[in-house]
Amino acid sequence: MKIASCSALALVAITLFSASAQAQSLANTNTTYDQCLEAAEGNNIKMTTCTVNETARIVKILEGKYEQMANSEQFKDWNRGAGMFNGNFKDLYSAWLQYRDKYCSLYGYSMSSDADVGNIAQLTGAECILELTKRQNKDMDVILQNISRY
Repeated sequence: MKIASCSALALVAITLFSASAQAQSLANTNTTYDQCLEAAEGNNIKMTTCTVNETARIVKILEGKYEQMANSEQFKDWNRGAGMFNGNFKDLYSAWLQYRDKYCSLYGYSMSSDADVGNIAQLTGAECILELTKRQNKDMDVILQNISRY
């Protein structure tokens, strides 16, 4: 059972990496996510690429928010140092990424026994990652709004 689980995780990771590598050739960087999905015309691989690109875009925004919080006076003591790649913010971000990726790997694992749904499993896994990334981004907005009040 553990071997199958590792294989499924590896498959999702490889798929997402491959889709990300193809991103520049399949989607115009000026294209919005919805436009990209529309241009994909129901092709699961192309839709996965759109989803991976949108996730990467939001991750950059999210990392900026983590950096902003890590360098703020309000979190200086909590962070045990300055910057995102030190202290508690580094730990928090790493733990969140691990949770997100592990949780979303369930989608690929649950569908990996049926060869016909391989592409849809990749898409649903990528969509899961996107949705959790959006949620984390919104959560960081709430924290930033709260610290800006003080």
